[in-house]
Amino acid sequence: MPETQARRRRQSRRNNERDDSDVSEEDQDGDVEMGRTGDGAEDQLVKKLVRYALACEYARIPIRRDGIRDKVLGTNSRSFKRVFEGAQSRLQQVFGMEMLELPAKEKRTLKEKQKANARKAASQNTTSSRQYILVSTLPPEYKFQSIIAPSKIPSSSEEAAYVGFYTMVISLIVLNGGELSDTKLRRYLARMNASQNLPMDKTDNVLQKIVRQAYVDKVVEKTEGDDDAITWCIGPRGRVEVPPESIAAVVTEVWGDLPDDFNKKLQRSLGMQKPRQREAENSILEE
Repeated sequence: MPETQARRRRQSRRNNERDDSDVSEEDQDGDVEMGRTGDGAEDQLVKKLVRYALACEYARIPIRRDGIRDKVLGTNSRSFKRVFEGAQSRLQQVFGMEMLELPAKEKRTLKEKQKANARKAASQNTTSSRQYILVSTLPPEYKFQSIIAPSKIPSSSEEAAYVGFYTMVISLIVLNGGELSDTKLRRYLARMNASQNLPMDKTDNVLQKIVRQAYVDKVVEKTEGDDDAITWCIGPRGRVEVPPESIAAVVTEVWGDLPDDFNKKLQRSLGMQKPRQREAENSILEE
């Protein structure tokens, strides 16, 4: 009898160990399956963010962090970093683009500067726009018209004219020291016959469009007289999409026959000189 009871206890122990082993294997399979489901769900969020970024860029509106959380992540807001990095990788590999954070919009008027200083005093956080746009990551040898052509919507000619228009306006503002009065801008546009040469809309409507899309800023300050003071400055998107190198290329193309010191003067006007070059020129002037 004691031997029979001992044999039964050993058999029961073996059965329990086998059951525990089966349960642990089922749990592991369940964990793997859950991991796969999680990866699949995260991959879908990555694809969703890529589509959202492309849609925003098509409409030339910024990709906002709040928009990513509301329209892409939903209840998965803790996955922001992984989904964002996954979308960056997908955009680079498939489309040759990446999301680049826009610089924060500059405070122009006295009231805006006072508000900004008050917020800065209340918070020590670094200034961030929390907005992105898509920029090309293609190497220079692939950046030519047959690859990066104007959009066919509404038409290639209208898109090319629009890009040329806002690039010219940004170039004029930069070459005038970063600010341009409304009167002076209107004078430049009249010389270019913008009202006749713009195929897509009236000049004022196109100017409103490039303001809305953050290529330029229209700063309106109230004055004591009847007319408000209007100043045109570079917007966040304009600073990213039309860098000094692009402005230099436009000016060089428009200028025609270039004088000998043209490049030096242009680089000085656009702030493209290297620090050592500026110091050398300043020392020569001082002598």
